[in-house]
Amino acid sequence: MTGGFRIADIESTSAPSSIAVVLQGKNRRNYGRRYDRVSIEVDISKSSYPVTAFEIHAINTPLKLIRQDDPRRPKYEKAYRPLTGVLRRNVVHGLAKVIREQYIYPELGRDIIGALETHLRNGQYEAYTNSEDFAQRLTEDIQAAGHDKHMSIDFDEPPEDEGWWNIFPSKQREMELLEELRGMNFGFDSISFNKVSVPGKPIATLPINCFVPSDELEVRIAIGEKMSSIADADALLVDLRTNHGGDPHTIAFVESYILAHAPLHLLDFVDRSGKVKDSFSTLPAGKLPAGSKLFGGSKTLFVLTTNETFSGAEDMAYNLQTFKRASAIVGEGNESTAGAAHPINTARYLCEKDFGNMWWSVAVPNLKPVHEITGTNWEGIGVKSDVIAGEGDWKGVGDAKEAATALFMKSLKPGQEL
Repeated sequence: MTGGFRIADIESTSAPSSIAVVLQGKNRRNYGRRYDRVSIEVDISKSSYPVTAFEIHAINTPLKLIRQDDPRRPKYEKAYRPLTGVLRRNVVHGLAKVIREQYIYPELGRDIIGALETHLRNGQYEAYTNSEDFAQRLTEDIQAAGHDKHMSIDFDEPPEDEGWWNIFPSKQREMELLEELRGMNFGFDSISFNKVSVPGKPIATLPINCFVPSDELEVRIAIGEKMSSIADADALLVDLRTNHGGDPHTIAFVESYILAHAPLHLLDFVDRSGKVKDSFSTLPAGKLPAGSKLFGGSKTLFVLTTNETFSGAEDMAYNLQTFKRASAIVGEGNESTAGAAHPINTARYLCEKDFGNMWWSVAVPNLKPVHEITGTNWEGIGVKSDVIAGEGDWKGVGDAKEAATALFMKSLKPGQEL
């Protein structure tokens, strides 16, 4: 999607074994964060200099990369100015206001606000002069007080043109989004088939990296083709180990191919007054793209997770476990998934007079999932693993995919040990 990178700045070569570099994506559209920082360490004691650590994450445009005569520079200088006591207090009070007005659990929200105000009053924020560092600290504090992993505050570079999304004709916007989704393979990794472990009974592995928006027909057709490709397998491994969530409508669409009794009501999103704001169900076969083939609701299915399986990925795992569709949730060393359930459908911005428009953004959950079967969700507890690869009987099998394959083989030979 980035089209590769060019080196924009070499920040640090303080040690012969490490380097930090700022990269700029060649093909990134001109909005949001356009730069990444890469830190690399190598082992200089070996002639091949193997990489021992590699980290990459998006960053705001460094001020040094904005020319003095660039008309944007005054806005960036205002946003990047060192934090004072007044600015820190304004950010904390703005964050508290959003939590008070919006958080799905008002009583817990009051506890989170109390923790923030105590930290502020006790001087625990006085050392923070950099906004990105302060945002990270505040996020840690609100998550520590509320244990809600969807709640955060960010100091992020806004679009250069705040109305950028409206300057193109609608068709062009759709084409750009579709091109981006194609580059992501519509959220899927390569689907594979194991025809060796159990001859005559292929095992399909369906790796889903994220659940992309599926409003457009082309997206539904593409996802439908992927789901149809695994229809004839005898067992399915749904791999959610790297999945951090996405669109709940797409989750329901995907589950239409692997759950029985469609349309099947899955869950609702409910606000803090108890009002249902959105509802999710699987689709009957007649409403799926033409030519769709279903894996169906009876063949063997395993779900692979880690403790990084997050949000919408947990939604899928929770559904498949709760409706007793999954033969087992196979955790890769994890007792459960991340435990992040509460969605957010309202963006809020803070302190725009102090820093400029859209620099400080707040994510505060204002909805909660209510599942059809349990009447609750996976918030704070995650989706429990039925089998933990690398532990207990599976101590010698640390890979969840390998463990699930062995489980399928064992199911074909009841009473026999593998």
